Formats: sequence, C-alpha cells, structure tokens
Amino acid sequence: MVINFKKLNPLGFHLLKLFQDPTIRQIILFGGSSSGKSYSVAEVFLLMSLFEGKNQLVMRKVGASIKDSIYASFKAAAEHLGIADLFQFKDGIKVIKCKENGAEIKFKGLDDSEKIKGLESIKRVFMDEWNEYEEKDYKQMKLRLRGMKGQQLVFAFNPIKETHWIKKNVFDKEEWHDVPMEVELAGVKIPSQLTEVKSYRMNAPKTMMHKRTGEIIEHPSDMAVLQTTYLNNFWVVGSPDGTYGYYDDQAIATFEHDRIHDPDYYNVYALGEWGVIRTGSEYFHAFNRGRHCKPIEFDPSLPIHISVDNNRLPYISYTFWQADYSNGIQLRQFHEICATSPDNSAKKSAVLVAKYLRSIGYQDKIYLHGDCTTRNSNTIDDEGRSFLDKVISTLTEMGFEVVDRVSKSNPSVPMSGEFINAIYEFEFPDIRIFIDENCATSIEDYMSVQKDPNGAILKTKVKNKITMQTYEEHGHLSDTKRYIVCDILNTQFMDFSNKRKRNLYAKDNLIQFYNPGTEHTYNAELVYCMPNVANKFVMVHGKKCGELWHIVDVAFFETSSTEDIKQRLNAISCSPTYLEAGRPYYPFVRELRSEVEYTIKVLPEDGDIDRRIAATSDFVKTSIKFNDAKMADSEEYAAFMTSLLDYNKDSQNKEASAVLSGFIKVAVKFFSNG
Repeated sequence: MVINFKKLNPLGFHLLKLFQDPTIRQIILFGGSSSGKSYSVAEVFLLMSLFEGKNQLVMRKVGASIKDSIYASFKAAAEHLGIADLFQFKDGIKVIKCKENGAEIKFKGLDDSEKIKGLESIKRVFMDEWNEYEEKDYKQMKLRLRGMKGQQLVFAFNPIKETHWIKKNVFDKEEWHDVPMEVELAGVKIPSQLTEVKSYRMNAPKTMMHKRTGEIIEHPSDMAVLQTTYLNNFWVVGSPDGTYGYYDDQAIATFEHDRIHDPDYYNVYALGEWGVIRTGSEYFHAFNRGRHCKPIEFDPSLPIHISVDNNRLPYISYTFWQADYSNGIQLRQFHEICATSPDNSAKKSAVLVAKYLRSIGYQDKIYLHGDCTTRNSNTIDDEGRSFLDKVISTLTEMGFEVVDRVSKSNPSVPMSGEFINAIYEFEFPDIRIFIDENCATSIEDYMSVQKDPNGAILKTKVKNKITMQTYEEHGHLSDTKRYIVCDILNTQFMDFSNKRKRNLYAKDNLIQFYNPGTEHTYNAELVYCMPNVANKFVMVHGKKCGELWHIVDVAFFETSSTEDIKQRLNAISCSPTYLEAGRPYYPFVRELRSEVEYTIKVLPEDGDIDRRIAATSDFVKTSIKFNDAKMADSEEYAAFMTSLLDYNKDSQNKEASAVLSGFIKVAVKFFSNG
C-alpha cells in the first residue's frame, strides 16, 4: 500500500505505526477540539481495513448520535483519501464493508456495558467521546475484547474534568514516560515536522509472573497516550511547508477570542488540558483559577482551621485553612480530604484528618467549623453521638485539642455566595481568598457548582448505577468554604448582608434599624411565635415606639422540644404572647397557660403564608426597625435577619418572613391607632 502523506495529519502517522504494533493494547487520544482525533482514526481505520482485512468496531455511548457524527466522519475520510469506491456504505445499519476483502467497520451505541459481546472477530474497537462512558463500560470492554492476536482499544475525548474517572483511575494510576515522536513506516522515516503532536507518552513496563509457568517476566509498555491541539491539524493551520491542508482563519480567530475572553474554555477545547468548562451560571462565578489558585504551603506559625461537610456521599468533605492577618486578611486553603467509602464515617474520616496533621508536624489547636446539622440527631452514629461529637472525640483521642467553632445556624446560601464572589471581585480591598493548586477536587467543585434560580447552590443528584445510591455530585466542598469564610469574616459578612438589596423588604438597599443605645419610650409590646417552621422555632419580640415597632429580640433555632420553647417564652413573659400553631400543640399551650401569669393566645396556622408576607411587606419597610447591635452579638438574631433578607416566593427561606408577617398582622389589627 502506498499512501500519500499529504492526506494525513501527524496523528494519522502515529496511528499507522501503533496499529501495526501487537504489543500496544490501548491507544488514548485526548486534546482540544479541531485537533483531528476522530477524523484521523477514521482515516486509519479505513486504511487498516484494506491492509489487514479484519473487522473493526466504532462505538459512541449514545447510538442515536452515530449517524450524524462519527459515521459521517468515516464517509468524509474515505472521500478525502480517494478510496470511497473501495467500500460499501450501508447507511441503514451503519456498516462500512470493504469490497476488496469483506472486512467490516461496524458502528454501535452502548447503553449497557453488559451488551458488549461477540468481540472475538473484532481486531480493533474505537470508543469515541470516551468521557461520556462510565468506568464499568471501559472495564467490560477490556475483558471482552479477546480471542485474536494484536487486538486494540482506541479512545478519543476532550479532557473536561480533572475529577473524571479517566483522570483518576487511568491516567493517575500509571507511570508515564515521554517517547520520541519519530515515525518510520515501511523503512521510510516521516519528516519530523509532520509527526509532532503536543505530547506522546507510554506507560511503564510491568514485572509480572507467568500464570502457567510461574516465571518472572517483563510485560512491555502496552498503552500509548497522544495529546493534540488544533495546531496539530493541518486542515486548520495548514501544512508546515504551506503546500497542502487548509488555513482556517475563522476557526483560529475563534480560538484566539476564547484565549482572551474565556481562558478556561480555551484551556480545554483549544489546548486540550484538563479543566472545567464554565457555563455562566456558576455559584462562584467570580472564582478564577488563574487568579485565585497558587502553590500554598502550611505555615507552622499560624493555627489551622478545618471546615467539614458531613454528607457521606460521594464523600465526607474536609478543607484545611489558615488566616493570615499580617497584611490585610488572607484566607488560604492549603489541603483537602475527601473521605470516600470505606472512610466516609465520622470516626474514620477524623482519623484521616489526624494522620494528615501528624504528617505535617502540627500539634497546636484545631479550630473546627462546618455544617450546623453535624450536631443534629439525623447524623447520629451507631455509638449514639452526633457526627460532630464523634469527630471531636476522635481527634481528641489522637492527641489534638479541638475548638468547636461550628455555628448554631448555617449562613444563607445565596448571601454567602454573593459575599465570597464580592471578595473575589475585590469589593473588599484588604481581603483575599487563595486555594492551593493541588486541591484539585475543591477547585473542580468551586468551578463546577451551579446556582439555582434563587441564588442558592444547585445540587444536582446523580445515581451510582452499581450501588443504586443517589447523592449530590457537587457542592459539598463549596459548602465547607462558605462555612469557614462566613465564620472567620463574620463581621464583614453581616455588614455585607445588611446592605445588600435582595428582596421585597429592601428599600434603597437598606432595611431600617434603630439605635439601641438611645432611650426609647414604648407604649406596647407583643410576642409572636411559630413553633415549627421548617423544623425551627421562630419568634419575634417587638415593642411599639410611637407608630413604629422595634424588634428587640428574636428566637430562631431548631428544636423538637417544647421545653425549649417554654423556657424562651418564660424568659420574656410578655402579655400578649401569640402562638400560631396546629392542633398538636394545643395540649402544650394548655399546660403552659396553667403555669404562667402572662397572656397566651393561640391562632390557627395560616394556609397561605406567601400571601400574608406579600400583604405585610410595605409595613416592614415603613414601620419596622431592627436592632443592628443585636445582629453582631446574637447568632440567632443574625440568622433571623439572613433568613429575612433571603426570602422570595420560590425560596425555602420563609421562617423569619413568616413569623414577622404574623406579628405585623396582629400589630395592625389590635395595636393600630387607626
């Protein structure tokens, strides 16, 4: 066979060589778009059909996409090579048959890895868009492709996510070495400028024992990895000598535009590097990998803050931080632990934390931050203690002093996201957040997690098809960042929250506050509470000052105990105290009335809270004032205000708005001068 080299890209020459090497089992092609990966495979598959007379298989994960994608590429490649008349194209069943020797190239979709059968007569399988497959598809294909000498698997994909199973379980599991890009075919050395790709590597040989004889043998390198970019495609940039190919100035202009305006997209689709593609609806939209990631080492002179999210699937998340106040405020994440099964329990994950701290020689206090639900009964383990208690006790047993900094309530998801984005966008000149470039899972999470219509984190659920467990794929590491940033920068966060226009209560970007340091004359007071709003007890204690109401105190905490409610109401002992509740709370009210001297009145639950909130919103703007100082001193007051500022009709943050609207309804009906 004589081949006109002006018909091939550099990748085509390498494939011609590798396809004739029986020691090579797997050939991985990855890189940018327009780099000629799939098209080069199509050309060389056609040539090998003529040369070998063996059957070959081309696969896509979804069969419906074959006809207009990879099958069309094979037809175009045959026309380009001038060999279309040597093949019969059976479009209906998507088979290409060589007229010279009967060899077939079959095209199939893969919707179930168990359907990979009958590969004994297949010499070579091409899995296009490899990143769309599941790992079990890959494992099954390796097992099923057998029965013929020199069988090969070929893969092509764009490296979108660093946390993808291909990166973690294929690329990172092998030892790689660079190999020369020289190609010699039929005794002729191809000019080097025609064979250069971005990178060419092979895996290391392995020492193995022969399963039959017990002899120690050397298994040669059997995997080749070639990385390409659009610069390696002569039908985008033209041939080195300018005599063939095609210079596509429109395509090149598009890549250059992305290089300047969308570097993440350019990094993946032009340069073929591992990365994450931004969609424009990211929760941390201002996070920039180039600007906010750098090498960060543990500083022995600073204490360590650890933030934890206790979702067990896909992993329990720990991020390790230090706060440097020497020049403004720098929050630096220097490590991460993603405790997957079997380490995704409170104790086992804490052991991983302790082992890491010992490895860096840390012996000082640990400041532990995280999800407030780690204290709750829904995270109780088999020893009867909460997740947080279990983590703290394990770390203590292993010799560390732990300072519990887990807040009683989590920061508002939309507001904390806006706050962190504002830091990234330099709205706070003296505050910076940096992430160590080796925290790959964190970075991928920070870049990937999306924002829902209400500004919260969109935690899309996925199902593990082996365990059939459903879990949220992204957002857990992002949550740890939210917790610790809002804890350490609590003063700045609350100031930012109060001034941010968010909802129907905002007026000129500010809700109204009164000065608690000034003496006020009050002519009435009222307590209004709801015992169970999204599993929280919420209460408003207001005092009337002229025509205005000052919200002097609130309650905002999760509880399943009526005793907690009783203690809080008795501490105020306000007449009247209104309780909006369902029938299950009536016995509690009767008992409470028998014990106290202040007046308690019960109102039935309102069936349309959103309508009541909308009707009372103007009163909030004009006649309600809040205690600014109380927000700084009381976590409950701050959490109440955060919930209030986060309210919109479609959100879940209705607790504060619900109780405040009930308070206003009673205040207007029974305490209005009109």
